[in-house]
Amino acid sequence: MFRNLSLKLHSILNRTSLWTQLAIFMIFTTSCIILTLMYSNYTSVRNQAIRNQIELSSKLLQMETENLDQYLMLLANFCIQPYYDFEFTQIINQKTPLSEEQISYMRQQMHYYYYTRSDLLEYELYLINQDLSVGRTTGQQRITVQDSPAFDVENAIQKCAESSMHHYIEPADSPAFFTYYHSLFQVKGKKQQSIVRLKLNNSYLKQFLVNHSEHHEILLFLNQDNEPIYSNHSDLSGNSKQLTAVLTTLEHHKNGYDTVRIENEEYLLVRAESSSTGLQLLCFTPLSYFDAQFDHIRTSIAVSSFLIWLFAVMILYVLLRFLTAPLKTLAEKMRKTGDGDFHTSLHAGGNKEVTELSDSFNSMVSHIDHLINRTYLAELSEKNAQITALQAQINPHFLYNTLQAISTEALVNDQIRIHKMITSLASNLRYTIKDGDLVSLKREMEYVTNYIFLQKMRRSDTLHFSRDIEKGIEEFLVPKISIHALVENSVIHGAGKDTGRITIQVSGKLEGEKIILCVRDDGCGIPETKLNNLRQALASQKLSGAGDSIGLANLYIRLQLLYDDPAIMQINSKEGCYTEVILTLPATKGEKNVQIIDH
Repeated sequence: MFRNLSLKLHSILNRTSLWTQLAIFMIFTTSCIILTLMYSNYTSVRNQAIRNQIELSSKLLQMETENLDQYLMLLANFCIQPYYDFEFTQIINQKTPLSEEQISYMRQQMHYYYYTRSDLLEYELYLINQDLSVGRTTGQQRITVQDSPAFDVENAIQKCAESSMHHYIEPADSPAFFTYYHSLFQVKGKKQQSIVRLKLNNSYLKQFLVNHSEHHEILLFLNQDNEPIYSNHSDLSGNSKQLTAVLTTLEHHKNGYDTVRIENEEYLLVRAESSSTGLQLLCFTPLSYFDAQFDHIRTSIAVSSFLIWLFAVMILYVLLRFLTAPLKTLAEKMRKTGDGDFHTSLHAGGNKEVTELSDSFNSMVSHIDHLINRTYLAELSEKNAQITALQAQINPHFLYNTLQAISTEALVNDQIRIHKMITSLASNLRYTIKDGDLVSLKREMEYVTNYIFLQKMRRSDTLHFSRDIEKGIEEFLVPKISIHALVENSVIHGAGKDTGRITIQVSGKLEGEKIILCVRDDGCGIPETKLNNLRQALASQKLSGAGDSIGLANLYIRLQLLYDDPAIMQINSKEGCYTEVILTLPATKGEKNVQIIDH
């Protein structure tokens, strides 16, 4: 299944232009990047706002905790007022039963104390030594002696003893009030003598809600035992089980803040704790408040991101068009080349790779055109050779037998010179017919020597010939009749018209992996104009092979067909002085290339 999908995808891609593929890929990549940046930007701004809110709430809660500590300190000072009265202090510390006068004095003082505060709902003093409770509870109009205390004495004594501030705040059954306990003790031995219980309304605690009403925050007060004292949320006030259930949903986020869930809504939790009283203030801010505040920011980020995406797409469109236009032009040029037009050329740019590809394409087309022309030239030469062979199709055995009969007749009649001439001619005739395209330099020089011998028989002392062949190179292969063609060209065209004398020198040496052969004469030379025309004809491969240049034309074409590695034919001449042709040939067998160098 995966292979079928892969093949189908490749088929679709093969039918889709490169520009379209790049456009889809770049637009998809750009969209992913912009969406990621948009989400990252929004999340970053939101997290920063939450961190700012946490910092602000922490500072506010810390200040409120300090205010609450001062409030509790005032309550503690209120509770220890009896110790500022010497007679009242004696009554508290007295272990014998109290008199009526002492009880009346206590009631009078407590009545006075009671009306010094406006937030008191109940005021009660329990004397531990007397097991007696005096005070004013709900429904009572004056300070009375109670038959029994209206609170759990043992629990209050224990909680106050555990507190460093000797106080305890009891969780309330109603959010309308809370209960405060404070113990009075002797300085010496710190033995508890009495317990003061205050039941206060929440007027002071409600003042804290003013700073938290804007964000619909939930405020919760906890005592030193992490029990809820007061909250503006009815389910959390005085309900430890509900608070425990809420705190079990606590989640720590990697961005450094905590959240809880209250009634299926997520809240940001910030807390502050008093180092002196152990009281805690918990603030729950709904995260929906932040989301509502960031609606306009979210819209702004979305609009700006879309504009950036649109701008990026436009830039990419122009850039891709610019980058792929040369490739499209190249494809069109290749299509024309495929149709047989090898004279087309491409001049594309824009970047280094496209420029190199353009140059490589032009070089390839030029090379193909060169190979086609070379193949055409080779086929034409082959046809001419076939025609020439048909025209010169003479029975070689008849020719050999005839020459041998003449040579024998000359020898019988003591014509030694004629015998040598006919023998040389027969040897050269056999060389031209039997040997292959490449022969050893030794065989070629033997052929040239026979040719010079025959020419000297005709020209007597006007022809001089010398050779300077380096030892060890006579076994290397050279094109057959190559040196002969150059020597014959010198014999026919090099002799001056005045004297008719000419000296021809053939030299050869080995340089690296090349054989350097030179044929030089001191004849009439070649006029400069004719020499330039000859060189241009050789360089453009447009020699007709007719007239005076037939020898050079044939040799040049044969060099092209026989060699691939560079084989050089160099022509130098000065009118009235000399003419030389230098052949630079590979020193090993194989098909090599040839080129012409002008000097």
